[in-house]
Amino acid sequence: MITFICFLSMLGLVEEPVTFVNDFRVNTLVDKHIEYNKITPVNGFRINIFSQSGNHSRSGAMAVQTAFSERFPNIQSYVSFEEPYFRVNVGNFRTRLEASAALENLKASYPQAFVVRDVLNVRDLLGISPIIDDGEMHDE
Repeated sequence: MITFICFLSMLGLVEEPVTFVNDFRVNTLVDKHIEYNKITPVNGFRINIFSQSGNHSRSGAMAVQTAFSERFPNIQSYVSFEEPYFRVNVGNFRTRLEASAALENLKASYPQAFVVRDVLNVRDLLGISPIIDDGEMHDE
């Protein structure tokens, strides 16, 4: 019914203004839901472009991450260590299908790359980065 009235008002058939009354508790719940989802990890996928163990694996991972970030500045990259391997994973994909599509674009530069399951941070998915101020981290 509300949709119909809004549609009629857009057509100019209803001359009275439509007023929506919103309970403040709804806004409070929405704000809490947003905050909760900012810090809650989400299962998803990334693309592994480097995995190596050995004496120079850490420096190799950092070099690969730097080169990747210069070539693809809009895609997040992450260095991780799971004994004995240093790994570089890239991207934040909710579905394997999204990750597979991105993998096809990266195969020319990283032929050994493959899709891996990973836990994603909602901040990364939304592009929200913490602000560092006086040694403390704050939300934007």
